[in-house]
Amino acid sequence: MHSGNLPYTQCAALYRVWPYAICGVLLITTLCLATDVRVVGVTPGRSATVEIGRGTTVRIGVGETVEDVKLLRADQDGAVLSIHGKTQTLPLVAAEPSVGNPTLSDSITLRAGMQGQFYTNASVNGRSMGFLIDTGASLTTLTRTQAQRIGLRYRNGARAKAGTVNGVVNGWRVSLDSIRIGDVMVRDVDAIIVDNDALPMGLLGMSYLDRFDMQRQGSTLVLRRRR
Repeated sequence: MHSGNLPYTQCAALYRVWPYAICGVLLITTLCLATDVRVVGVTPGRSATVEIGRGTTVRIGVGETVEDVKLLRADQDGAVLSIHGKTQTLPLVAAEPSVGNPTLSDSITLRAGMQGQFYTNASVNGRSMGFLIDTGASLTTLTRTQAQRIGLRYRNGARAKAGTVNGVVNGWRVSLDSIRIGDVMVRDVDAIIVDNDALPMGLLGMSYLDRFDMQRQGSTLVLRRRR
């Protein structure tokens, strides 16, 4: 008998098991610290709207940190983030619609960016992309690259011309099957695909905005679907 001490064989067994126990604790801790982050909106070069933990949606400026998530870079395809000190490149994805609140299907609330312009992330034909709200554009406008990225066969559309701040450009008239912002879905939206890549994001023009009554209050723009 050994009083107060374990036999040598039991001590040796514990020493063999102990490192695995430590690894198990570290693995559990790492898993607990893992954060589910999705990029659901971008303002290229300025900010990204991210969904943290499938619950909290926040806009983060380049260089800012929220809940240990730091935005390093944002472009039209997604964002580069530092999450718990680890750099990750995440694609832009469509935000999941909320459930259980039918009033959300009738209105969209947007807040102005730093220069007073309104940006939003939308799902076009089921593919996510960023837009600038442009009441001066008669048609919703995408560039060739943006159209290609969402799989749009725009070359099947009718040839057309569009006036821009840089002059008249050639393009293709198309009809977008759907544009969804949050829980609001609008179908059959006339658009033009311009034959260049001068726009950093799409322009959400009056072919979409005419479906809504628009009300601006300070830095907030509310779009209410017309009955």
